[in-house]
Amino acid sequence: MLPASIQITGELLSAAEVQDICESLKEDGVRLLSVRGCQLSDRDFGRFCRSVAESRSLAQLNLNLGVVSSISRTRHLADALKTNRSLQTLFLHGTPLLDAGLVALNPALSTHPSLVCLDLGDCMLGEEALALICGMLPPDGAKS
Repeated sequence: MLPASIQITGELLSAAEVQDICESLKEDGVRLLSVRGCQLSDRDFGRFCRSVAESRSLAQLNLNLGVVSSISRTRHLADALKTNRSLQTLFLHGTPLLDAGLVALNPALSTHPSLVCLDLGDCMLGEEALALICGMLPPDGAKS
């Protein structure tokens, strides 16, 4: 099966819908996943992140507009990124990360082997987060 795209915007996702997404991720059936502006329970978000961690086909993940709405969700995402090796693009635009959220994500983002595009626009980041972002970019331009 060729990896597909799943794009959902502004919906309240049921546990069954999240389960379907998780199964597709675990079967490496998803290349692009966008749940932009969607609502799901904290429990389902944890399951979702565990499936992202297991996926070997996922290249682009869009969690724009507040899907990662708390520090606990940020930690779930960080744990997923520590295991995932396929993700190339991560969109978190419009997520209330604050500096504390980027502090939680930074180790996973800094060491991710494939990530080359990261959107952190409108994430309410301050000077501490800016320093972390700058630290992700090597001075010699060795990483895209």
